[in-house]
Amino acid sequence: MTHSRVLVVEDHPLSRKMLESMLLKSYEVMSAESGMQAIEIAQNKKPDLVLLDIEMPGLDGFQTLEILKNGIIDQATPVIFLTAREDSQSREKGLEAGAVDYITKPYDKQELSIKVKNHLALYEARKEIEARNRVMAREMEMASQLQSSLLPQELPRLQKLSLSACYRPVSEAGGDFYDTIELPDNRIGFVQVDVSGHGVASAMVGAMFKMAFHSFARLTVSTAGLLKVINDEMYKVLPDSDFLTVFYGIINVDTLELTFTNAGHPKPLLFRSADRSIMELYEGGPLVGAFNGMEYDEEVVQLASGDSLLVFTDGVTESLKIDEANSQNVYYGEERLAEVFRNIQGLQDDQAIALIMNDLETFRGSTAFDDDISLLMVSVH
Repeated sequence: MTHSRVLVVEDHPLSRKMLESMLLKSYEVMSAESGMQAIEIAQNKKPDLVLLDIEMPGLDGFQTLEILKNGIIDQATPVIFLTAREDSQSREKGLEAGAVDYITKPYDKQELSIKVKNHLALYEARKEIEARNRVMAREMEMASQLQSSLLPQELPRLQKLSLSACYRPVSEAGGDFYDTIELPDNRIGFVQVDVSGHGVASAMVGAMFKMAFHSFARLTVSTAGLLKVINDEMYKVLPDSDFLTVFYGIINVDTLELTFTNAGHPKPLLFRSADRSIMELYEGGPLVGAFNGMEYDEEVVQLASGDSLLVFTDGVTESLKIDEANSQNVYYGEERLAEVFRNIQGLQDDQAIALIMNDLETFRGSTAFDDDISLLMVSVH
């Protein structure tokens, strides 16, 4: 604050000199004898604080302040009124006009020093906070762009299969994403990932997973083998507290055979059209990136016409609201999701996904979501 610029606006020469002498040792002082001169100085050299006399010929302090705040100085620049008035009405008018404080004449050196120092400290703290907020906003914007780039531009359109998805991040950059990949021998791979945390870090982790996924997925026909490789790669670069839950499935489009591995992910729901039953897909292994050298299992399921698979992140089932009757948390839960999933069979995938989201929003009511929501649905024609 020793280099802070203080603009003194006082029409009385002796009072102005007195204020200058009180401040010169600590600050760069600029002085003006009128409102017009103050405006000209402020345009050329932006002050960090203004000491502004209320009663001046020509433009008074209130008029000068209005002009200064209208684009000449920053809205947050502290302005302290100088006044001989003791009445509370004048003080109130000054504060309403945008001043942060006032100093009553005759000037007391200690009072002046304390108020100038404190308001400059607050102003510097505010500028630092605003600068950090701008950096954070930029980082969040970059994370949001990065996270958006993780999602496929469009989902594959296949003769026997249809895929649809919905993603709603709780912040600008969430930790969920999904992806698909075309594999040899007329197979389609699809993955859903939930990265621990949110923001820039989770977006970067997601980007690393996607690069590894596309680098290794075509090199192995095994879902378990792929996640073993990716787990060891992610373990090398992730901090101890970071991890991912992953569901990876491969469908042979000709035979409708589904091979999958579930790495710590919520158990997807598979609707069987033959008997309208729902089974959970849980075979797999531990979280990805949490431990080195992990082995994963895979399972094979035969799909049939009319079957559909719903893959989701825990933001869906762990979505909660407050039960006003007993003031307890109530979770959306797997049972409600399974029932809704059963009831929307036969609809177009996009309609089905939308109805699941509608039911989730109805359940939540006015309560804001506190985790990312991601749904991926695969249906057999």
